Amino acid sequence: ARQCYMSAWEGRVVWIFLLVVVPSLQILPGRETRWEKCFIDPDYEELVAIAKNGLETGCRSKKVVIVGAGISGLTAAKLLKDAGCKVLILEASNHLGGRILTHREQDWYVELGAMRLPGHHRLVREFIKKLKLKLNPFYNSNDKGWYFVNNVRARAGEVERNPDILQYPVLPKERGKSASQLYNQTLDKVTTNCSVLKEKYDSFSTKVIEVGIPVALNLRVYDEITGGFDQLPQAFYQDIHRSVIFNSPVVKILQDNDQVKVFYRRPHSPFPFSVMADYVLVTATAKATRLIKFSPPLSAKKTHALRSIHYARATKIFLICSEKFWQKDGIYNGRSITDHPSRVIYYPSHNFSSGAAVILASYTWVDDAEFFIPLDDEKCVDVVLEDLAEIHRVPKNYIQKICNKHVIKKWGLDKYTMGGYVSFTPYQFVDYSKALFQNEGRVHFSGEHTAQPHAWIETSMKSAVRAARNIHGAINALHH
Repeated sequence: ARQCYMSAWEGRVVWIFLLVVVPSLQILPGRETRWEKCFIDPDYEELVAIAKNGLETGCRSKKVVIVGAGISGLTAAKLLKDAGCKVLILEASNHLGGRILTHREQDWYVELGAMRLPGHHRLVREFIKKLKLKLNPFYNSNDKGWYFVNNVRARAGEVERNPDILQYPVLPKERGKSASQLYNQTLDKVTTNCSVLKEKYDSFSTKVIEVGIPVALNLRVYDEITGGFDQLPQAFYQDIHRSVIFNSPVVKILQDNDQVKVFYRRPHSPFPFSVMADYVLVTATAKATRLIKFSPPLSAKKTHALRSIHYARATKIFLICSEKFWQKDGIYNGRSITDHPSRVIYYPSHNFSSGAAVILASYTWVDDAEFFIPLDDEKCVDVVLEDLAEIHRVPKNYIQKICNKHVIKKWGLDKYTMGGYVSFTPYQFVDYSKALFQNEGRVHFSGEHTAQPHAWIETSMKSAVRAARNIHGAINALHH
């Protein structure tokens, strides 16, 4: 039986990290640590080069059916089409982008899904450059933002200068150090043997490492797509729009020697439609993939991985206001953090020409997101109004009066993704990572759950480039 030996000190550090650092995504200065190098993809430069230059032509008009028009499916479709493949995307919903989901009104928009790009994510930035999209800074933090934790209210700048102000129970030698510093200090003591590290620390901390990789990789910069993230999937769509069929959930994939038959449903039709392909790429989430019947059945390892991997829920609650009340505190972007239900509040990094005041009043994930699942919209809004009133020291009825519209997205209730993002539980990193991406004959797989670190656009695109490369390679191998 596997056992997990974790010292009280290590446990305390991980606990503090989960409570404060993961929600706050602190950006650390300094060198790259030894353990971080274990999570850098050995083929990353190759993938960036493919993003920049594309795959060589040579698809020989082979047909590839792609399940899902999220960013992974769109990325693979673009690469394979440009290489000479015939591509068809079957999308279950009526919209592009998957978890890139921008809600638009006449003079404002909000990002219900992806909302920022870390500075070191070069692959996604290569595509953005090719597609001629513009970026502007996303301010992930601001010294003027508030911490309201343990009934202590302090500016983020004060907390950075004196972490002890939040009154967490730490050992004397831990005082004066941020949770980020303590976390890195713990992991820096780990062996430099990457396979040993992943095996040993998968028992309790690889899940935390994965969420924390963006923290520790010395991210100094985040950006957002100017005008909304939905422009990214739309830009891909412009080139392949004739190859996408919406409202078409795939129900069965049948492999037979050198061909694959894909069955899918259409609205108002009692019988499934079918299409033949040389290769299939499934980009649906792990949970959604389980709704598809495979013949022959998927391998036991793949089936177990798809069934077992853990998805974290994520919830966003936006308020649309007539005044930017947070600016009275000198806050113009960044975030505030609390241990109250709202957890993380984001202030916009951009302005709307209409002057609309939009605030992400609560961004939660994992157990914090679960809190909001059973609550109706009215109660969700009431909870975040209470928290905002306490954090900003303004009357609740004042915020209620000026913020009379809301938009709420609970990813745990989304019938297409069936979760927010993958968040491995102990041992899942080692046990399932390879099996999730591994192709099964002519059926390949990609998506956020098939690569690391989870929960980023870059990861979905990275897996798509890999899968497209592998399909392209398989086609060419048959002709040599």
